[in-house]
Amino acid sequence: MWPWEHVLFAYVFYSIYVHLRWQKGPLDGPTVALAVGSVIPDLIDKPLAWQFGVFESGYALAHSAFVAVPLAAAIYLFADRRGHGSVGAAYCVGHLFHIAGDVLPVSLAHGAFDPTPALWPIAGSPRPADRMTISFFDGVYTLLSEYVSVLATLELTPVIALQIGSLIFGLVLWTHDGFPGPRLLIRWVRIGGRTAVHR
Repeated sequence: MWPWEHVLFAYVFYSIYVHLRWQKGPLDGPTVALAVGSVIPDLIDKPLAWQFGVFESGYALAHSAFVAVPLAAAIYLFADRRGHGSVGAAYCVGHLFHIAGDVLPVSLAHGAFDPTPALWPIAGSPRPADRMTISFFDGVYTLLSEYVSVLATLELTPVIALQIGSLIFGLVLWTHDGFPGPRLLIRWVRIGGRTAVHR
């Protein structure tokens, strides 16, 4: 999944849960935390693997269930003790659904459950090409080229259906919920700008 697909995939489940639990849409703060959690595994593992060679693939430390689950629990407890449990919970949902969003396409492509992307350091990369990239931009280019070539076939595979479904349902829900998240980011930028001017 691409970053926007990870965000919207996680948002679908989070928004549905919030509506069922509280009969209202997600708030700005938790939505931003959800978005951060849903992209952080790639922001950590992909550059460390592709650009710096720390890991052999872009599915490593931050994608590992052995790291992500205890880390998510710790982040939730930390946030909850400071009165921001909903923000911590949203981050956890984002991070854990990122991992689910990587396991699901691999499983669909193989026709059987395949948790390989979440089993570092026990398992390697589910994508052999992932091990052969020489830079971050090379890795992004390789994945983007594969993505475009698959879309160009116009074949609706289960993986493509998952990606398109995440985009459509995520955008529909986010629109229905009033676009939570960007307002908070804009306020932060304005406050940060005013603070910088007064220094």
